[in-house]
Amino acid sequence: MSDGLLLPSAVEFAILGAIAIQLLGFMELSKVPKSQRPDFKDIIYWVPFAVHPLLGGGLAYAYVASGQILAPLLAINVGITAPLVLRSIANQVDGPIQVDPDA
Repeated sequence: MSDGLLLPSAVEFAILGAIAIQLLGFMELSKVPKSQRPDFKDIIYWVPFAVHPLLGGGLAYAYVASGQILAPLLAINVGITAPLVLRSIANQVDGPIQVDPDA
């Protein structure tokens, strides 16, 4: 980086992607009648704004720590889709994982 600028990491791009998708959902609320909008004072509404970026950044970190190279656009996609990817992985587990005591 000869120009002295620090480029954001894949994890940071993933976090930004996760925040962006949450903001898009927030912007869509302008199309919903006021009587049907969520109660913004309820903490449960704000939980995804914290959890989604953490999941996106964590998944991107797992990719990078595994030796994968995430270009910025791919990292943004990982951040946006992280909850879906993790839910898909979790749904593939058929019950509790059994551990062999002799292992």
